[in-house]
Amino acid sequence: MNHEHKFPLITGQISLDLVNTEVVRHGTRYDLLASTEDVIAWVVTLQEQNTLYARQFSANVNEWADEALPLLKEVRLFLRQGYEQMANDQTLADNWVNHLEFLIKKAPFSYHIVDGALLPVPNGNSVDSLVALIAFNAINLFVTNELTNIHRCANPDCVLLFMDKKGRRKWCSMKICGNRNKVTRHQRRKEKGQQK
Repeated sequence: MNHEHKFPLITGQISLDLVNTEVVRHGTRYDLLASTEDVIAWVVTLQEQNTLYARQFSANVNEWADEALPLLKEVRLFLRQGYEQMANDQTLADNWVNHLEFLIKKAPFSYHIVDGALLPVPNGNSVDSLVALIAFNAINLFVTNELTNIHRCANPDCVLLFMDKKGRRKWCSMKICGNRNKVTRHQRRKEKGQQK
């Protein structure tokens, strides 16, 4: 079953995709990781997108999703605060990287070659492994200076964050907010034309 439509996977970065599991729809903020089933659907979606691989975990997601839910929410809040600081051109707290390193220590990595690339495989229980992969991605974005490319969507009602190296992109995604903005502008022009 494809869950891609439920989760806005707009960045290709697991740490940002986790942050983007909170969305605003019709003025209301929704948590897309509200239940164990949501965690399962999110992990399956990431596996379908080849962002995660089943071999990176010691057990099937159905066996550990319940335990992962509160920890994912805690990590998401931590990352959101840091990523929003970066989107606001602020600096990260000194202990930001230290906390991520602590999360990785719970499930340090070995590596396997998959399709000619190194695949990090955490050594720990599956929940710690997932969190370690998320933390590793966030640290990698920090070390490569890609966090300076994080932006907020131009839609003031949207909470999604995205990466843009060129600085030209305005919307989290054309599908989500870009087209919505175009439709709104078109309707306003149409209404103005009818009022004349």
